[in-house]
Amino acid sequence: MSTIKRIALPLLVLLIGSVIVSACGGAKGPDIQISGVWARQSPKAATNGAAYMLIENKGNEDDALVGADADVSKIVEIHEMVIDENNVMHMKPVEGQRLVIPAKGKVELKPGSYHIMFIGLKNQLKEGDVIDLTLTFEKSGEIKVQAPVKKMKMD
Repeated sequence: MSTIKRIALPLLVLLIGSVIVSACGGAKGPDIQISGVWARQSPKAATNGAAYMLIENKGNEDDALVGADADVSKIVEIHEMVIDENNVMHMKPVEGQRLVIPAKGKVELKPGSYHIMFIGLKNQLKEGDVIDLTLTFEKSGEIKVQAPVKKMKMD
């Protein structure tokens, strides 16, 4: 077998393999889309606040929200509402500050569920304010969004 054939055959196999993987979508990682971002107006004298949104992953690979940052509070964490063994609902930080956004799936951050928690507010969150929020994803990196503050609804 000539040297050219020995080199060309493996290269051809690699080329065909990469075309197949690309056609199957294997080369595409996470594709994070964020919509419906908003923050809740804080009641008087509140020291904490929250932001909500829909995070969709239209890609073929899981990703994870691993952090958030905003200048409205001393600390920004990913939280969730849970019901304990006494059937009492309370907030707690998401374990390891890692919220998986599954491939071809979505996670809704909403009241009574997952949310971005602002701890130690520097000022009250007032209707009409807009919060600059940076979300950090394990694979997709930083994504900046704006959260308009909406009036708190009394249900």
